Amino acid sequence: MNMKSLFKLTLTFLFFAVLTFSCQDEEVIIENPSEEEVIQPGSSLSNLMRMTVTNDGAQDNLLDNSSCTEIVLPVTITISETTITINSLDDLWMVAELLNNPAGNDGIEFTFPITVTFGNYTQIVIENQDQLNSIVEECLTEPEVIECVDFVYPISFSIYNTDFQVIDTVQINSDEELYVFLDDLDAANEGAVLASLNFPVTLVYANGNTQEVNSNQELETAINQAEADCNNEGCQEEQVDSHLINCHWMVISFDDDTELFANYLFYFNENGTGTIIDGDTLVAFGDFGWSTSNTDNGVIITISNAVIESGALNGEWLVSTCNVDEFVMSQVSATGTIELIMHQDCTEVENPFSCFSDTTLTACDYDADGIATFELETLVLGNVLCDYDFTPSFHVSHADAEAAMNALPFPNSYQNTSNPETIYLRIESNSGAFQVFEINLVVEPCATDCSEMDVDGFLQTCAWNIVNYNGSNDLIDFEFNFDDNQVLTVTGMGATYTGGWSTSQSANGGVEVVFDNVAGPSIQTINGNWIVTDCQEDRLEFINPMTESTMVMEINCQTGCTNPGFLTNDLILYMPFSNQAKDLISGYEAANITNSFVEDRSGNATCAMAFTGNDYFTIPVTDQNELVQGDSFSISLWFKMQDTNVGNLEVFFRKPGNATVGFQLGVYDLNTPLFFDNSAFSLWDQDWNQEVDVVWDNTDWHHLVVTVDSNNTVRLYRDGVLRNIVENSNLTIGLDPTSQYLLGEGFQGFLDDLRVYKRTLSDNEVGDLYNLEGDCYQCL
Repeated sequence: MNMKSLFKLTLTFLFFAVLTFSCQDEEVIIENPSEEEVIQPGSSLSNLMRMTVTNDGAQDNLLDNSSCTEIVLPVTITISETTITINSLDDLWMVAELLNNPAGNDGIEFTFPITVTFGNYTQIVIENQDQLNSIVEECLTEPEVIECVDFVYPISFSIYNTDFQVIDTVQINSDEELYVFLDDLDAANEGAVLASLNFPVTLVYANGNTQEVNSNQELETAINQAEADCNNEGCQEEQVDSHLINCHWMVISFDDDTELFANYLFYFNENGTGTIIDGDTLVAFGDFGWSTSNTDNGVIITISNAVIESGALNGEWLVSTCNVDEFVMSQVSATGTIELIMHQDCTEVENPFSCFSDTTLTACDYDADGIATFELETLVLGNVLCDYDFTPSFHVSHADAEAAMNALPFPNSYQNTSNPETIYLRIESNSGAFQVFEINLVVEPCATDCSEMDVDGFLQTCAWNIVNYNGSNDLIDFEFNFDDNQVLTVTGMGATYTGGWSTSQSANGGVEVVFDNVAGPSIQTINGNWIVTDCQEDRLEFINPMTESTMVMEINCQTGCTNPGFLTNDLILYMPFSNQAKDLISGYEAANITNSFVEDRSGNATCAMAFTGNDYFTIPVTDQNELVQGDSFSISLWFKMQDTNVGNLEVFFRKPGNATVGFQLGVYDLNTPLFFDNSAFSLWDQDWNQEVDVVWDNTDWHHLVVTVDSNNTVRLYRDGVLRNIVENSNLTIGLDPTSQYLLGEGFQGFLDDLRVYKRTLSDNEVGDLYNLEGDCYQCL
């Protein structure tokens, strides 16, 4: 029996109860409820309550293009030969991604039959596309829905007969129950029963706030206010901010004048600054300031220091309409109210200013004088990829930058004169337009919490290895032993060398370690004075202030490492998962993990890591293992699926980010291996897809490799065989290296032998890794 039939039966019972109760000797009689306390059929309150609980068919319009119907999930669809299962509304991003792909122009194909729910919660089964099209075409009027407020359940109604005897109390536990109750109450009402809502009732708004109401009038007022807020939902401060910084804007009308600002382009930056540019010459008119704030009347946009047209745009503007591509605002002036209409324009304007932003550079203070040398050109311009020509220059004042005067002659060896200090970067386009950006220089103490005694004790505990020297592990095979007579013994490459070592307190309060007379080949480079910048009992990080070299040493209390170091050239991340979640390249070990360790592909106990779907962990991104746009790289790993729900997206390895930053390697759609970015690129294991009907066990161990070369050609290998390739792809992983890599998001299964290279593996090397036996190494 469905919910609507149940409530009809309940009300029918109530009508009989009216007669039954009237014959009872003892009657429960209460004071007659006033007209304001009764829910009147067809009243504004009854209609508002019904609109509040009407099933919202608009939330899945991406699927059915109809606000009258909602597809009952899960549902399986196919877009451009890719089949996915949508389990919840949170999965609609996958539909949008596939539809945005040029190959997705054919639209959505459903796997019928499907079930749809209407606004009144009735459901029908749809057997084919023609039937669905017919229902969508019949949706001439969208159901009236108030989206921004909900009831907090349970709520209850008292039911009276015409003598105002209480004959029942009905408890409501969901939107559907309330809709059916109101609908049947209206349909059945012939004066036989009356219903009143039992207060207090709590409402919850879209922003999470709640409100308690204690009467019909308070309830009606609260829902009306929520509907007004809902109709103006886009005009919230965060939405206004988001719209403004997306693309540039043009003034369509200022106090009914369509010409005054017609030629200006307005750029709103995230940091509260903006730039006005002449649309014809691209000459900048300087910066202006902007901010937003919430008031009782709505969102206010405040513009300041806009010098064009006598500052007519300056002041506070009340936003009345804030669509994604149009803002309507007003301002009260001495002559009356001025209306300002701005339109967003995402047409690309060829200027380099979007390639840059304000930034902060930090450097270590080795001698406590607050002064350091900054390589401004290298650090600021070195990683910029820009499609437009520009001329940069650095200046010590904003005025000099705007006037293009007194540019720093040697910006790559600039010493700050105060701490902190702001340097100004002028970027000028070929058209003569320019924009000025702030480069904040900060000199920080490099001292650690460790004392000289701590460092002495750590170094003499066991042997040590240099796991990283200026981004390379070339010295990792040398073993360093420190004795209490300040004699350093170095063994490696079949030879033994000696030298000296000592520690002292440095000028900046940290610890300084001095290596001297180390004469062996390659390792003599460590001679000199090193400041300890990070101090742990099993790991020390150093920097040499004179050469600006960096070095990382890790403790080695083993008698020897048996790892033969197979294919370690340009290896930037290596995790054998041998009873530990440790990267053997950086030495970082994930702490407080809940994962268990299982048998690997070769039968070695506790030499692979298990994931349950809820226990992913992270590895920090460093200067040595970062991956950005333009890098050649390869990712190799072994995986074994355990999830029987083959429609889940499960991620093995991910560089997180936004629409233009990051990538993911995992499985999806029948556990099919997949590599994709966060924009529009994806590469599937086509052979796996084509073999889904073959009787085979895809929960065996499988080897998966993805390579990206300098031409952005992406290859996907499984079990030593090339399965797919896209040459000169549009893969976009972004210039931001982000702060961490994520392993095992939503993954239910086993991972082993994760390797990440900063180069493109060859076909033969991929085959070598596939044929490599599973191991349990904990060192390299």
